[in-house]
Amino acid sequence: MNRVAAEVTRLGHESRLLTSSATAIGLLLAATFSAVGQDRGEALARQHCAACHLFPEPDLLDRATWQNHTLRRMAPMLGVARMRTEGRPDGRRLEESGVFPSAPVLSAEDWTAITAYYVGRAPVEALPSSERKPITAVSDRFTVEVLTLPSSVPLTTWVKIDEARRELWLGDAGSGSLAVFGDRGALLRRSNLGGAPVHCIPDGDRLLVTLIGSVFPSDVPAGKLVRVGADGTGQLQVLVEGLERPVQCLSEDLNGDGRRDLLVCGFGNYLGRLAWHEQRVDGGYTAHELMPKPGAVHAEIRDVDHDGDPDLIVLMAQGREGVFLYENNGKGEFQVRTLLEFHPAFGSVGFELADMNGDGHEDLVLANGDNGEYPSPFKRYHGVRIFANDGRYRFTERWFHPLHGAFKVVARDFDGDGDRDLAAISFFPDYARAASEAFVHFENLGGLKFEARTIEGATRGRWLTMDAGDADGDGDVDVVLGSFSQGPPAIEIPAALQNAWRTNGVNALLLRNRGGKP
Repeated sequence: MNRVAAEVTRLGHESRLLTSSATAIGLLLAATFSAVGQDRGEALARQHCAACHLFPEPDLLDRATWQNHTLRRMAPMLGVARMRTEGRPDGRRLEESGVFPSAPVLSAEDWTAITAYYVGRAPVEALPSSERKPITAVSDRFTVEVLTLPSSVPLTTWVKIDEARRELWLGDAGSGSLAVFGDRGALLRRSNLGGAPVHCIPDGDRLLVTLIGSVFPSDVPAGKLVRVGADGTGQLQVLVEGLERPVQCLSEDLNGDGRRDLLVCGFGNYLGRLAWHEQRVDGGYTAHELMPKPGAVHAEIRDVDHDGDPDLIVLMAQGREGVFLYENNGKGEFQVRTLLEFHPAFGSVGFELADMNGDGHEDLVLANGDNGEYPSPFKRYHGVRIFANDGRYRFTERWFHPLHGAFKVVARDFDGDGDRDLAAISFFPDYARAASEAFVHFENLGGLKFEARTIEGATRGRWLTMDAGDADGDGDVDVVLGSFSQGPPAIEIPAALQNAWRTNGVNALLLRNRGGKP
């Protein structure tokens, strides 16, 4: 036991998160006696871990990641360790939220058994992706043009191609502004919004802009929904504030009263929620909670049951990962149904609805590659997927391309041959061995088969966001990529590359379609 005591002391000094010696003992015993009590540990893990999300199998992560990061993060959620909230700007809110139990929900012995199960059963090294092929071909579909904001470190949080105006819109976190470029790449105007724009939609003759508040993880409710002029300028009107890192807002009459309501994906961090905000007669808004958990990352509105009112299809990340359908009864009352469910390390980031197999039904194209919580090896299950729709919004995975750090995917007909191709970006690619995966163009060959190509200069930015559309009015689909140079250092990035991102002036790249069929 002297060795145990010494190891507990070492872990206590190293850990910034935990103050529970029971947790440290559990970690040590799991590593030392990994064969002891693993069956019991599995039963307890299925009882406690699967109570909040899909059960995570031990082989999802390597042994060191389970021991040094994941289990330590989970311990406060079960009350067997204490989250240190002292000095945090969101500390009081976290303490009062009840998200961290004030007393353990299981004994130290049970937690030791769960720890022993995961550490003992996990592979020493992360399992590799199957049939992974390097992307070496360069697409000749696009020419590459740089969009630069003067005197600005690239911190692009949102990009949009405005086809009607032939303009390119960039949200800049550094200045809290919305920048607008012409279709030839010249900066036209820049409007200070007082925060980082992460989403924007038309709202009558104006724009509805989502300001995230804090780009980096936080539970300070500093997010806002604001209305500005149709050109991004003019008086700023705050519609809703006090939001926990909102990442998307959609406008629709959800209760049939003739007024447009707001659906808000509040991604948050430990706190957050999916909610719709009912527009009152006086023009204000009243919030109605749909999912009282963080992680709402993207939503689409469809009349899934063909009853004439809008239903919601929502992607949740964080703990409870999956795609959920909220069926509307026409009065703003929703019944939730799980369409797809994923394990908590899946890393869901975004999806699109598009008919990929030509059967007339919108399929679900999904990117999952968020790898930024803490340093960990690349994950074999990160990538781009197509889930086929049987016509009744029952989805089955039909195609998967492994792509480290996949962060967004768009489905468009880039080559004009009548089917949907794909474009994908990665925020966490393997820069040492697969840097070309920073941007990938998937040409649709039919039958859900694709040819993957990259572009010259795929690593000229760290791509956080992307949009596709006809930027110059020539009838084909262009792409714009937004670079966010400061991201979680969860993967190895060459220092020279990081310095280039900060100094090369590449706030965004416009991939201008050359036109013509293959």
